[in-house]
Amino acid sequence: MAFANHKKALYRVQALERALDILDCFTFQNREMSLSNVVKRTGLNKTTAKRLISNLTDRGYLQQDPETKRYQLGLRLFELGGIVFSSFSLRKAAGYPMTHLQNATGATVLLGMNMDDQLVYVDKREGHGMLRISSDIGWRRPLHYGMLGMVLMAYLSPKDVKRILRQYPLDAHTRFSITDQEVFSLRLEKIRKEGCVIEREEAVEKVIGIAAPIRDYSRRVIAALGIALTSGQVSLEKEAGETEGIRDLLLKACDDISDELGYLKI
Repeated sequence: MAFANHKKALYRVQALERALDILDCFTFQNREMSLSNVVKRTGLNKTTAKRLISNLTDRGYLQQDPETKRYQLGLRLFELGGIVFSSFSLRKAAGYPMTHLQNATGATVLLGMNMDDQLVYVDKREGHGMLRISSDIGWRRPLHYGMLGMVLMAYLSPKDVKRILRQYPLDAHTRFSITDQEVFSLRLEKIRKEGCVIEREEAVEKVIGIAAPIRDYSRRVIAALGIALTSGQVSLEKEAGETEGIRDLLLKACDDISDELGYLKI
């Protein structure tokens, strides 16, 4: 137990602890506070509190009223809260369709979102194949990675696509990966036209990925759902006909999830 306590203390960062203490000062009853209020509630000296508040304000976690000089929680926390809420709502809506899809196909089913221009896996159902797909919940990858990433990028503006590719250039994960930006742009156009993507060993060798978008009440694409099929589950030489039925199951699952999130096909 002593070792556990020592290990816990070892990872505590004082500056971060103090910054979080400042954020914890704000409640429904105390939505605005002055610097002196923060100092009194946290026990920090005025100089330290002012420096930390300045950093939090600069990052958008706090904002200051220019007239009263009082502080309140910033929009950055609202944005992060929206991401968490969206993730929870999405996972709840996707739970049964993902399980049904995994039971019907025996394949790994993955759910991903665009968070801060990265692909983040928010849920997963493990397949029955011998090959395990190493994309666990919470993992982050470049937004263009694999079937989910391509679907998410297909519904971004051309300006955002160029910006993301500048920040995260296309990499060759296998010998089939697309690394040319023009070819990649054509691929995104095809995804928008067909409403899904079938990628053949482009992210992982001997794995075919089929993915499609999920929309919410605002009609925006907020996530992508995909199935990872290994060579033991589908013949790579004859996969065109074999994947058609699986693709239809996937599209049905995406429709069911989108319906649950309030998307109306009108």
